[in-house]
Amino acid sequence: MKTIITISILLLASMGLPAQVRHIKPSNVYPIQDFPTEQYNRLQQAMNTRKLTVKEQKLVQKMEENLIFEEFYSGMCNWYCGGIVDTITASSALPPSQSHTYTAGNAHDFDHETAWVEGTPGEGIGEWLRYEFGGGCPRITTVKIMNGYVKSEKAWRDNGRVKSLLLYYNEKPYAILDLVDSRSLQCFDVGTLGFHDENAPRWSLKFEIREVYPGKRYNDTAITELYFDGIDVH
Repeated sequence: MKTIITISILLLASMGLPAQVRHIKPSNVYPIQDFPTEQYNRLQQAMNTRKLTVKEQKLVQKMEENLIFEEFYSGMCNWYCGGIVDTITASSALPPSQSHTYTAGNAHDFDHETAWVEGTPGEGIGEWLRYEFGGGCPRITTVKIMNGYVKSEKAWRDNGRVKSLLLYYNEKPYAILDLVDSRSLQCFDVGTLGFHDENAPRWSLKFEIREVYPGKRYNDTAITELYFDGIDVH
C-alpha cells in the first residue's frame, strides 16, 4: 500500500502537480440538441415580439429544457448580468480556414457553432486558454464546457475532445476537470473563486489540456465554449 502511495506522489510530481490537486467530475451533463444558431435567433426574435406561430409555440415548449437556448439565446439574466471577463488568451490557435476562425474568443462568444481549436502539431497536450478578471468581478462557482467542436455530430467526432483540463487559479494548479466524451454541455462545481472586491487585484483562471479523446479525422483538439456561473450578481 505504501508503495502505491509513493508511486502516485512521484507520478504527480513528475507531471509538475502538487499531490493535493483534486479531480472534479461534471455535476451535470446536458446533451446538445441539433438546432442551428439561425433558428435559435429567429425563435428569440419571435418571443420578443410575442408573435409566435403554432409551430414556434411548440418549439418554445421543447426549448424549455434546452440549456443552450436558455443561456445563449433567450436573453435571461445569469452571472453575466454582472460578471465580466476582461481578456481571453490562448497558447495557440489553428489558422483560419475559408470563413472559419478558431481563436481563443470563440470559446467565449456564446455561439455553439464556433470553437477554439489549438494550433500546435499533435493533439494539443499542454495548450491552454486563459481568462482574466478584475478584482471587483462577481465570484465564480461553476465552469461550463462544451467539449469538442459541437456544431455537428460529424465535426465533433472528426476533431479531438478534451479528456482532462488542469485548472490554474492565479497561475497555481487548483484542480483537474475530468470531462466525459459526449457531445454535451458539462458543468463543474469548482468552489468559490475570485474576490468581488474593487480593491482586490486582478485574477485569472487558466485551463491547460492534459489528456484528449482523439478525433476520427483531424489531429486537432477543440473547445466550443468555456464559460462561467457564480454568485454576487443578484
